[in-house]
Amino acid sequence: MKKIRVAIVVISIGLIAIALVIAYERYFVQRQFGPSSLVGVLLPLVLALTLAVTQFLLGTRWQEVVIRAWLTVLSIVFTFIVGDLITGVFLIKPLSPMLVPDPVRHHRLIPNSYSRFEQPEFSYIQRVNNLGFRGKDTSFKKQPNQYRILMLGDSFTMGKGVEDDQTFSALLEASLNRRVDCKPTTFEVLNGGVDSYTPLLSYLQLAGDLMPLEIDLVLLNLDVSDLLQEEVYRKEAVRDQNGEIVRVPGRERPVLLSERVRFWIDQHMFFTRLLLFHLNRRLGYKDFTIQGMVARANPELVAYTLEGDLVDRQEQWLNIFQSINKISKLAATKSADFALVVYPWGHQVNDSEWVPGRFNWMAQGALASDKYLETIDRLSKLHGIVVINLFSAFRAYRGDAALYFKHDPHWTVEGHRLMASQLEQQLMEKFLSTHCKTAM
Repeated sequence: MKKIRVAIVVISIGLIAIALVIAYERYFVQRQFGPSSLVGVLLPLVLALTLAVTQFLLGTRWQEVVIRAWLTVLSIVFTFIVGDLITGVFLIKPLSPMLVPDPVRHHRLIPNSYSRFEQPEFSYIQRVNNLGFRGKDTSFKKQPNQYRILMLGDSFTMGKGVEDDQTFSALLEASLNRRVDCKPTTFEVLNGGVDSYTPLLSYLQLAGDLMPLEIDLVLLNLDVSDLLQEEVYRKEAVRDQNGEIVRVPGRERPVLLSERVRFWIDQHMFFTRLLLFHLNRRLGYKDFTIQGMVARANPELVAYTLEGDLVDRQEQWLNIFQSINKISKLAATKSADFALVVYPWGHQVNDSEWVPGRFNWMAQGALASDKYLETIDRLSKLHGIVVINLFSAFRAYRGDAALYFKHDPHWTVEGHRLMASQLEQQLMEKFLSTHCKTAM
């Protein structure tokens, strides 16, 4: 009995310590204390209190009742945890490509790698080439008579959900090379998209690993999620003595205890992860950490694209256009043209695309606002940035096949086809018509 009492004291002290560490990390370090954090603090405290009551009741007439109660509770908890873990093995699939931390641009694809991704809505193999692009191998130096386009962007550009030859970059390259009016010029479209990249990370990518690349045109594909993800990456950025961002260091795994616990839950426990997600959503919690903005379905990422958004986002827009300007100027130093490509998410197209998946991000009945496009148009003109706006093309689509998956927010094969065809038209008008006529 004495050993049991000692064990109860030790366990209780450990639980209290865990609660205090989580509370300190979330409130004072991350300054993000939401419902799931509250659960993480209260649960060990309640367990410690229950153990204290157990300690008091041992040796009394209630001892047998307490022991039976603990056996019942432990059986239920054990069954739930085992069931949750088994369910997680079958239902929690990798949602992102194989990535590694990067000391400068937070994370990157692994060169010369193959990865298979299985989801209820898609199954595909992704190949990353020798230079870290998705697709076939290439070199920094162009081939003779070759016009090279570099695509920068996030998972939409990378092509999450489709095979290597079905991404809009691959489809655009194939279509341009079929054009007889551009012979003998050949085209190469490099897919520099990386999951969860923003203009800041794309700039660091171009300024670092891709600096030796010979290119004629740089296209930055601006995504809806970029505005707020850019903000959280900037919070982690390292600056030089002039205040310029020089790197956004990535980490192999979360460092803080609270981050590691949540990361492990997200990777292994299906029902617990789902419960925490709905708890945060029901109570209106807003997670502004990199993990919350990048790795989870966060309603804050799209809130500013909806009617009724009253948050002052002037600083966010100034920051993201600062990165866009840096990419434009860097392209100019390489004697390359530059354009900003904007495209919609499913909720910005119509009421039928990306349903029911969109309701994990927004309330039913939420309406998209074109303030997003108006802001981009105004700031692009202010900074002299060429914009390729594909919103109208997506909204005008009347085909039978869906452009977006039902649950995942990304494009289907048909979405990539539309993106490639419309992008080709715009490029011929803005950048390639004179070049192709000269090549005839």
